[in-house]
Amino acid sequence: MKMNYYQRLSTYFTFICTFFLSTSVEAVHFVIHQLPLHHPQEASLFLVGSFNAWNPSDTKYQFHRNQKGQWVASISSSLNAFEYKITRGSWEKVESTQDGKPKANRVFISENEADTVFIDVLGWEDLAGQTTILLEELPASTPYESRFFLTGDFNNWDPFNTEYQFQKNEEGVYALTLPSTISQFQFKVTRGSWSSTECLSNGKYRPNRAYFHQSKGPETIVLQIEDWEDVYKGKVWGLTPLTQFILFHLLLLFIYFSWINYEHSQFKMSLWIIGLSFGITLLFATSLFMPLKNSLNGLHLVHDLFIPVLFIAIGVIQNYTFRYTQWKSYKRGIYVLSISLLLVVSLYVYQEEPLLTTFLERKYPVLNLFIKLIVLAVVMYTWNISRQKLTKYNTETLQGSVVKMAKEAFLLYQKSVVVLMGVFIISIVIQAYRSVLSPSDFLLQDLSDDIIWYATFIYMVFLSGWVFRYHALLKPVELKSSYRKEDVPSNDKELTVFMEQVTVLFEKEQLYTKQDLTLNEVSTIMSIPSHKLTKLIQQSYKKNFSELVNDYRVKAFTQKVMMGEAEKSTLLSIAYEVGFHSKSTFNRAFKKSTGMTPKEFMNKSSVKKILEE
Repeated sequence: MKMNYYQRLSTYFTFICTFFLSTSVEAVHFVIHQLPLHHPQEASLFLVGSFNAWNPSDTKYQFHRNQKGQWVASISSSLNAFEYKITRGSWEKVESTQDGKPKANRVFISENEADTVFIDVLGWEDLAGQTTILLEELPASTPYESRFFLTGDFNNWDPFNTEYQFQKNEEGVYALTLPSTISQFQFKVTRGSWSSTECLSNGKYRPNRAYFHQSKGPETIVLQIEDWEDVYKGKVWGLTPLTQFILFHLLLLFIYFSWINYEHSQFKMSLWIIGLSFGITLLFATSLFMPLKNSLNGLHLVHDLFIPVLFIAIGVIQNYTFRYTQWKSYKRGIYVLSISLLLVVSLYVYQEEPLLTTFLERKYPVLNLFIKLIVLAVVMYTWNISRQKLTKYNTETLQGSVVKMAKEAFLLYQKSVVVLMGVFIISIVIQAYRSVLSPSDFLLQDLSDDIIWYATFIYMVFLSGWVFRYHALLKPVELKSSYRKEDVPSNDKELTVFMEQVTVLFEKEQLYTKQDLTLNEVSTIMSIPSHKLTKLIQQSYKKNFSELVNDYRVKAFTQKVMMGEAEKSTLLSIAYEVGFHSKSTFNRAFKKSTGMTPKEFMNKSSVKKILEE
């Protein structure tokens, strides 16, 4: 009897538990745990399956957000087993695998599932053409703990958009996946600002990268970042440090020639050459720094067209040196440059893109080729005119010795221009190849530009040395005496002042010790025309220039011997030290100045006595 009671109690308890469990689970909840990257935020989500005849937009089974912000859809617990998928309202917008391929139906079996099912949606079939960008290689200069962002025309070129931030994948590589809606785009990689954007390995501005997603499936872009604009450290041989060196070098020369031109106003032509070289280099330097690029709006980037101005100026100076006042032939070069400059700027401005963008992106390579051809044409034209005139100048009225030295100087200059033009031709061939056969290879244009400016800067170093060496000749050659008006005889006061100047130069500054000292050199230093200097020396000392200089040298020689220096070195060494450049010249000058040979002088008793002591 008792057993029957407990059996009935057990049966009743089992019934109550079963009833409670069956009534407590009224529905199964499906919760979206994860959505794919770049999922359309405003899109509606639907649960579709065998329970609703696979209707992809059944509002009865539409997901809604709960209080926690989760997407949730519910199904009656009476459905024990069914197949299902997630859609965005149509079969074209059904879920897919992560790589965009069709996904098999999901399966629900009540015996195997809890009352809440969490779902990870890995992709959508209509958004299957995703593009994954991998930063496979980063430069060693990358700062520690940097963050990387993708900027492009798809996000209004925002360099710090966190929706397009790279994240490390399972392999430790920075990756970012773009949706299929972004299929054709231009882009760059930044570290959060435009000052920290990627650049080329030589520090130059990198043109925008471009990509076109062609297939229906996912595609991957593998990038190597060469360097960053804000942390790039230039190479010693790079254009940036070379430009800085040239600027400093030319600035020092400009200051030097400005100073000596203040004292002697005959060096204006040297100052012009150095000043023009400095100006052209400074104009190029503005293209290396982004703040200056932005402030000038790119107009300065036609700096190549200013290179021929230097050659035109030297051609005019050549005419000036040989007293040839006609320079109309060089006007043609100036006209060509001016018209080309206006034409090029007009063509660039006519384009839709800003001028600065056009240059930075290396667009319109044919126009760049046109600029370089104009540069070469004007340089060749100027060189040819100067070469022809150098042999045709009328020099009958000019001092022959100075004319010879001036022609040698300008002939050396013209030979150097030939070498420079050869390098320019190589640069133009490279640019022509890029324009015709490889228009997308902007690195060829960079190489062509670099060749031109490396050659120009090396040439400027040579030119500055040339000016420094021949600056005394870069002025009108003196006329022969027969073609000058006779000067009024110098008065006593003028002669006295002149002799005081000579005393300072020869006794205090010991100018005579320079072995290759010439009349023109002293003329330049004293700011006295050479023909007048000759006359003043004759009137003051009753000697010519060579005799005056040699007298000072002989006097210095005898003083050194009397002070006992002959015991420490040979007589010839002392002669060289005071300015003589050969033994025969020394012997002849010594005999003429003292009336005895050096040997006779050394045998004098007074000299012997000094040497013995």
